Amino acid sequence: MENLKLWKPETFDIASFKWHLSERKNKEIVGNGSDIGSCYYTFNELGFRGDSPKKKGTRVMSVGCSHTEGIGVHNHQTWSHILTRSMKDGVDLNLGINGRSNDYIARTILTWTDYLKPDLVLIMYTYPTKREYYRDVDKIEPYHPRPWGYFDLDLVGRHKWANIIQSTTPEEDYINWYKNHLLITNYLKNKEIAFIWNGTFLQTEYTDENRFDGDYPYFSEPNQYASAIQNEVYGKTLFKHIKQNFEI
Repeated sequence: MENLKLWKPETFDIASFKWHLSERKNKEIVGNGSDIGSCYYTFNELGFRGDSPKKKGTRVMSVGCSHTEGIGVHNHQTWSHILTRSMKDGVDLNLGINGRSNDYIARTILTWTDYLKPDLVLIMYTYPTKREYYRDVDKIEPYHPRPWGYFDLDLVGRHKWANIIQSTTPEEDYINWYKNHLLITNYLKNKEIAFIWNGTFLQTEYTDENRFDGDYPYFSEPNQYASAIQNEVYGKTLFKHIKQNFEI
């Protein structure tokens, strides 16, 4: 199936309608359309924020949405950067992308783990209401409970958004996250790769031995993100947790 190309590193993408990963490769931009102010964003040869995948050291792969990518802060102010720079030889492999879902997180981990070979995977789950939507052969779009991207700027997309939102429930959203979580957990455990997951934005009491939220701030409104100071506090708290619990 052509859709399977979206699960391979060489043909992986974050959306089909706009904002392709290829448009970010090896670029530095000021502002990305979602931040407040004029922060600079440097993207590596894969199109992600963070260090080059060729860098040697302890490889930390962080996966999530805008809270992981670091919207509204400079490169050195993301929590993944602060964490890895606290290590002796940390490599910041930040695969967070603004507006993406827990579906995206699962697809990203299954796609990039063998390629990037991380020593540790950090997962910051996002709001369960977000999904990935396959609208056609090799066409994928990020779905939100509020119209955005394809679901706002395309007439057909608007109709599809209306149909989707009428058919979803909070229970279905939660179970969709849980299925992704089980998939990720079993996948990484089978590969014997250490991982930590943050469930701040899930708003659930469900936990297991790999959950660590570290008091990361919860934002109920869209376009609210952690400040540089909040990222620093979380990054250093997470570093202490890793140092105490992992041989890395």
